[in-house]
Amino acid sequence: MVVRGTDRFAGQSDPHDMLTEKATVAETADEDRLDEDKFIRDQMFGGDKSNLRRYADLVVGTEASYLDLLKYEMITCLFGRLSGALGYAARKVFYPGLFQSCGRGIVFGRDIVIRNAGNIRLGDQVVIDDNVVIDGRGAGDKGVSIGSRTILGRGVMIQAKIGPISIGDDCDIGSSSIVHSQGAVEIGDQVVLGGGSKISGGIFQIERSDPSTASSEQEARAQKRYTKGPVRIGSRCLIGMGSMFLDGVDIGEGCIIGAGTIMHRSLEPFSVAAGVPGRKLRDRPIAGSTSS
Repeated sequence: MVVRGTDRFAGQSDPHDMLTEKATVAETADEDRLDEDKFIRDQMFGGDKSNLRRYADLVVGTEASYLDLLKYEMITCLFGRLSGALGYAARKVFYPGLFQSCGRGIVFGRDIVIRNAGNIRLGDQVVIDDNVVIDGRGAGDKGVSIGSRTILGRGVMIQAKIGPISIGDDCDIGSSSIVHSQGAVEIGDQVVLGGGSKISGGIFQIERSDPSTASSEQEARAQKRYTKGPVRIGSRCLIGMGSMFLDGVDIGEGCIIGAGTIMHRSLEPFSVAAGVPGRKLRDRPIAGSTSS
């Protein structure tokens, strides 16, 4: 299968191209195809498993034991919804033991959902606000990594469906934003991601199955999934609220993205972009320089 070709860096583009590039897949190399066996559905329903084992796979991972599940359940049930300073202090003591690694001085808010915490690494002084979801289920060996002094706003969702997620130091991930990997996601240092933004990779096959060989009920699950590569956001980017970044996009260092922009093509460093689809408007001038 081959994804329809795109320019590496964005200029003018037709809105219809964006939809076609996201959905159209013809014949591509095997290395770009996402391994269906690594998606949680196949892991949970593959083989003869009890409902308890399926729940454990979802919450603490396929390699985790029932003892790991019991530890997770006890800690989150006792302290997850505890409010005020008492809740903060209890989570500070008990939550770090759930993670692969955990830095110092982390703030854990109320009602946060941690899935497959053994695949998640937190730096120093990370702030995780209320109702945040961090799911490392499909992150692989590289896991989910959140850098030091990064703030995850209320209701943020970080989900490694398949492929690792890396968020650098000193980032601000705005409320209700979604970072979702089908492939990989890499966010640099000091990135500001406006509230309600979404970063999501993956491309779906759009050719329908042969009606003579597949039923309509099976067709949706039979569609193949691919990726053109990681979604990358360079360091020191400023991204307006409600923006969206699609599969394989590489945003260079220091770019500014206007609110509500949908980026389906990559940007050179220090660009200013906006629109649907997103397009480069100009370069960022150096402070104090004269620009035309």
